[in-house]
Amino acid sequence: MASNKRIEGILIPMPTAFREDGSVDESGVDALADFYIGAGVQGFFALGTHGQGMVMEIDERKKVAERIVRRVAGRVPIVLHIGTANTYSSIDLARHAVSLGVDAIGVVPPYYYPHNDYEVYAHYKAIAQSVPGTPLFIYDNTETTHVHITPPKVLKIQEWIAPSPLAGIKVSFLPFDQLLGYAFKLPSTIGIFPGSIFSLYGAYSLGVRGAIHPPSTPFPELCVRMFLALKEGKTEEARKVHDQLAAVMQVVGRYLPEHGRGVFGEIMRLRGLPVRRFPRWECAPFTAQERDELRKGLLETGISLPLP
Repeated sequence: MASNKRIEGILIPMPTAFREDGSVDESGVDALADFYIGAGVQGFFALGTHGQGMVMEIDERKKVAERIVRRVAGRVPIVLHIGTANTYSSIDLARHAVSLGVDAIGVVPPYYYPHNDYEVYAHYKAIAQSVPGTPLFIYDNTETTHVHITPPKVLKIQEWIAPSPLAGIKVSFLPFDQLLGYAFKLPSTIGIFPGSIFSLYGAYSLGVRGAIHPPSTPFPELCVRMFLALKEGKTEEARKVHDQLAAVMQVVGRYLPEHGRGVFGEIMRLRGLPVRRFPRWECAPFTAQERDELRKGLLETGISLPLP
């Protein structure tokens, strides 16, 4: 393993850059990694949902993982998501991830087919046994997997994968009161990372360790500022950043119904990043007027953008 770094703070769910034909854009991947390192993120959560891992072939995922690890060069921890619907391809990706020296592997429950608890636990156990001693990171994404890893199930997975350590869990799409159940019921050795930067603001003082928030990936500097303010006890500074992020998300949200994740590709380009296509699939294109309105809306929230 690469290190014993404490995994905390903003784990950026890094998007993957693609070329116009849908192939992976290696130079774009490098540029994004540099962008996030430059913004001061505390770590990477790579090749999950926002990283487009589920719509890439196994060899493509390996190549992107190699690229990210090479570019990050051990400066911050990397949690590399290796989950698939199939235990055996997950094991293949897990072994490859360990060969790269990542700090932990993220694993989503097996999806598409309905699975009972035993099958979910067995999935995690088989992956853990294939890479003994490697820290695992549960990726709970009920909206897409239809499997909810509740706090009691987290503890059961910890039992099944022992002696491999359970480093943390990303919990997505949970109301705040349910998120607190993880903070109150799980040991502090398991880092809790909500899928919302806004939950981090409210729950950091209660033990939530960081956040993995896809919609704010074009604005990592704001997320880092909020985390550092919370860590340093600067609650007023954290509140100001929270409110700015809320305003930014209001702007982003205007375009999600029609353009889906394509709005994030558009924003990354507005910020000067060489992302030719994101996500991998085709989205409704922005009109010139929409692009201008998006730019104006972001500027009004205080986001820095290069001149067009």
